[in-house]
Amino acid sequence: MSCSTCKTGCGGSDGGCGTQKTAQRQFLDALLPTLYPSLTLGELDVQAAYEGGLTEDDCLLLGQQLATATKAPVYLVPPADDELCRYLYVLCVGREPPLCQLVHASSLASLESDRISERYLRVALSSVARVACVQEVAMELRLLADGAAPAQAVISEQPRPGVFDPILLKRLQKIVDLLSAYDIRHLDVGVINQPASSIGLRDSGFADRFGSEPSIGNFLLFSVPTSTTREVHLPIT
Repeated sequence: MSCSTCKTGCGGSDGGCGTQKTAQRQFLDALLPTLYPSLTLGELDVQAAYEGGLTEDDCLLLGQQLATATKAPVYLVPPADDELCRYLYVLCVGREPPLCQLVHASSLASLESDRISERYLRVALSSVARVACVQEVAMELRLLADGAAPAQAVISEQPRPGVFDPILLKRLQKIVDLLSAYDIRHLDVGVINQPASSIGLRDSGFADRFGSEPSIGNFLLFSVPTSTTREVHLPIT
């Protein structure tokens, strides 16, 4: 995909993607030392962070506005205990009830199909700063049937390092526009997926858990590497 076919609007008079990404890096260079005075993962200045971050009410309001702007269902998904963000899942291809909600159930009732595939734009909204990023996410449910064993469903979630499907770009632009209207800085996934050490940030156990150093995004949003695939196994009752 080139700038001539991209509909995100970043290739305009401001100089295009390169200029925007440079501006985002400069913004992060100024922001992160205020949140992490020691520049070390996990050593967050809690007062500075949560006074400036997005609350659950902020995310609920934004979700309502996104549903109108994108003409698609939007679901607020709470974070894991060690995450620094909340998620809005914009359902672009799929049906209701969506897999992004079913994945949090303790079990599932009978299924309409042995395989269900959905596509989302996932908006990660930071709890420690007014920043967000958007990823294309595929979710899939498949049924495991093994004779004597109880039937199980496996739901997998596969985030991509950005948004690449041209079909999703119009909705992406509406999301970016709405974030801007609410004074929330949209950060390109390619920027926050850079190694944290590239801007002087330090690890504190992340590499021991995941076998790679943290990215910039782990200081603002995620608790795991950016494109981590998750799987949940649920019994069929």
